[in-house]
Amino acid sequence: MEHLVEQLSAFSSANAGKPVDTAAVVLYQKNLSADGFPLIPAEYVKFLHHFNAFAWNGSFLYGITPLKDFFLDIWQENILADHPFPEQNLILGCNEYDNLLWNCADKCFQIIDKSNFMVLNTYADCADALRHILKIENDIQYL
Repeated sequence: MEHLVEQLSAFSSANAGKPVDTAAVVLYQKNLSADGFPLIPAEYVKFLHHFNAFAWNGSFLYGITPLKDFFLDIWQENILADHPFPEQNLILGCNEYDNLLWNCADKCFQIIDKSNFMVLNTYADCADALRHILKIENDIQYL
């Protein structure tokens, strides 16, 4: 995750929310759970401690109630989303065609097609899933 954080910090044209603290995460997790959503996975929480939401090149990673004019809130995006099994799947981000999903039943990150919910890729590692949705690979950006 640290290498990914370094990569994202170098994107001068990116928009990112300020890091979130642990107390905010705990409260937010309670609210998600009360509304029937899965908890944010620990690896993604680490990301939120660096960037509370991230927008770059048409790709978005959601956060915990980011800036008021920033629309990338995990809870809000999941309430508005139409996806199967919201009690076991939490949408964490998107790009033009795909959603980044945490599947808590299978304990994995998935890239799913927005139009038909087909699983396109499955990742055990959060950083790899974030790279996929942002269309970056290690130190190489897709254009």
